[in-house]
Amino acid sequence: MNVRWNRLLLLLAAIGLVLYFGVNALYNLQADKETPVEDPTITKQEAAAAAKDFVRERFNLGELRSFVYYQTEKTRSGYLQKTQLLDAYKKAYGERFPLDYYVVELSSPLQTAHYFVKVNYHNRDIVGWSTRAGIVAKSGSPAGLPDADTEQLADEALAERGWNPADFQLQPPDPQAPEQLIYEKSDEAVGDAKLQIRLSLTRNGVLAVYEPGFSLPAAEKLWLERQDSMASTMTWISTGFSVLLAIGGIVVAIVARKRMNFRKGLLMTVIFTTIYIVNNLNMYPSFKSMIGTDTYEGAAIVGVLFVNFATLLMALWVYISLAAGHQLWEQAGLTRLSWPGWREPDFGRSALTGMGRGYLLAIFLLGVQQTLFYTGETGFGVWAVNDASNSLLNMLVPGLFPLLAWAAAISEEAAYRLFGIALFKKLLRFDFIAVLVPSVFWAASHTLYPIYPVYTRLIEVTVIGIILGYAYLKYGFMTTLFAHACMDSILMGLSLLAMKDGAQIALGALYVLLPALTALALAWLHKRRRGALAETPS
Repeated sequence: MNVRWNRLLLLLAAIGLVLYFGVNALYNLQADKETPVEDPTITKQEAAAAAKDFVRERFNLGELRSFVYYQTEKTRSGYLQKTQLLDAYKKAYGERFPLDYYVVELSSPLQTAHYFVKVNYHNRDIVGWSTRAGIVAKSGSPAGLPDADTEQLADEALAERGWNPADFQLQPPDPQAPEQLIYEKSDEAVGDAKLQIRLSLTRNGVLAVYEPGFSLPAAEKLWLERQDSMASTMTWISTGFSVLLAIGGIVVAIVARKRMNFRKGLLMTVIFTTIYIVNNLNMYPSFKSMIGTDTYEGAAIVGVLFVNFATLLMALWVYISLAAGHQLWEQAGLTRLSWPGWREPDFGRSALTGMGRGYLLAIFLLGVQQTLFYTGETGFGVWAVNDASNSLLNMLVPGLFPLLAWAAAISEEAAYRLFGIALFKKLLRFDFIAVLVPSVFWAASHTLYPIYPVYTRLIEVTVIGIILGYAYLKYGFMTTLFAHACMDSILMGLSLLAMKDGAQIALGALYVLLPALTALALAWLHKRRRGALAETPS
């Protein structure tokens, strides 16, 4: 029987390889395919140097501290991709107003001045800037000057940046930023998107804020807002389901407290928590990109602390899922669907077998996922935008990012497969329902990724969840744990390979192999332990 099922996994892996490389070949045939972004060609250090030179010259400042993070114009990019205007935009404005750029945050040693400078990460050009130096009026007219004087200074500022003021029309003020003048270019629109430039002036006429942007059609902005709202709603529903699962786990623990092994899952919970907290700290630049330039200076630190607190709550959820899930399968007489303890004689073999099956299943899943992406893009108009919050460019140490594969594998396989399937199988008796329900809610937690329409991500991850669910019922926790870790390690490892840096390429290759190395190390250590116990005199 095992031979037959192993042959099935080999067949599925072969199918996955054919699908993955076949779909990539089809992508390569699309010569006119629009790409939302190209990799940066300057370093963050070069961007910081360009921003410092600019601010010193313009505002007559000396020593400056800098912090650099990556930012993207998500809404603008979404409109351009949805309307297939990305190439037209790049030709007209791509170099002058790139969709993706570095933001250099600058401050004086005594924190008396604060500046944000956008730098084109291909050529060091200054794209825009703003200041918290306390020199921009916050009420009344933008500079506390008569309107005619203000507009004359604004025209001079536009001319200074290479624009003809006659090509722009002054727009009604933004209630959220009444100190800013908004000028809109009347021609050379991209679709229905028109260039807008926001200006703020100091009392002596210095251009303190220069923020180019684009006015997007109200209907398109509303569509994107509704999509994001839908994704947020689905994420909250998934969170509520996770809370219910945690409550269910607590009930199982209380009812079975005399029989339950409360040590089961402690080590994996510690591993999950450690990796996740390290990742949260590593994503400090991402928090900078998410909060923007309009919040107070310590907001990113507060964000990191809050997420770490949430991680501790998640760790409790993971532990309950691991311990209660093991108890439910033991109670059902199906302990093989859980995982053996370190002291059990077949632990090493189970790790190796789970790893081998996990790689085969992961290859199949990658092929299925790539096929679903291609089908969605070509048949249903699915598209994606860049996400600064998850970019390797916004990580202090990009090489640590793929470790998150293990945190995701442990937490999600524990909650949605080990415990989720066990609970719904006990309550509803039907395997398909027991697999489907956790898979749908698991998929809902992935809809915040910027792929549109957002329901397509729900469908894609649900399909993957169903495959993992049936694999779990056949092979157990170790197989799906390794399959999940293998799949994510491969995808995240490939993202390091794309950075085109020798050290990152080597590290990416190591992460692809890490599940195998982990299983081999566990099996070797377990064998040594058993040998040491066998040699101990009784």
